[in-house]
Amino acid sequence: MAEAEAHRCPVCGAPVKAGAARCGYCSSDLLTVRCAECFVLNAADALRCSGCGRELGLEPLPAPSDLRCPDCRRPFAGFGGVAGRLSECTGCGGQFVEHALLKDLLERREVYRSLSVAPKRENPLARPVRYLPCPACSQMMNRKNFGDTSGIVVDVCSRHGVWFDAGELPRILAFVEGGGLERARQRKQAEDERRERDRRVEKATSSMSMTRAEPRDVVGIGLEQAGLELIEFVLLRLLD
Repeated sequence: MAEAEAHRCPVCGAPVKAGAARCGYCSSDLLTVRCAECFVLNAADALRCSGCGRELGLEPLPAPSDLRCPDCRRPFAGFGGVAGRLSECTGCGGQFVEHALLKDLLERREVYRSLSVAPKRENPLARPVRYLPCPACSQMMNRKNFGDTSGIVVDVCSRHGVWFDAGELPRILAFVEGGGLERARQRKQAEDERRERDRRVEKATSSMSMTRAEPRDVVGIGLEQAGLELIEFVLLRLLD
């Protein structure tokens, strides 16, 4: 069995857990380099982001925020992206992302989609249900399973942004980059087409029933139309 990789504080040399944000002995910050692609903090000597795997380079610029965490009520640290701001809780690590910035992050993942495998789906019912207020307007946010199938339940304010618990944003970005949103769109399109077929079948059968009830001397064009709808009905059933 391979030995676990040893991690030590670069300041005092004490052993620390992998991914720990702060040394338990000297309280030094261990994660100091922020990824500009997914905003995850990384160790100072890291070459690639632990959240998205991309090469670390220039960090996002600070963007002061006067908002507070909707969960633990600690102040936010703000960071500016190309299209908006991300606010991260200095306590629990949750992140509140403005809609414009989130849209930009998701679109980039879809355009430059890689062959990476989407993260393993978690059961959204495994965690206790709780509703959080929006950090900007204090209105209760709506809980939504991102992409309907990711298993990652996020909190959404329709006006201001989306709240991600610690570690959820990189998983969402990996879900999108692995084709998760595209598969969700395909499933929705197939479901919409099935519903449309059912609607047309119901309409055809209803028209046939009305035609059978008419006297023979007044069917005329109605009978011809019923015949066409019967053909359509059969074809739809074959395709269903």
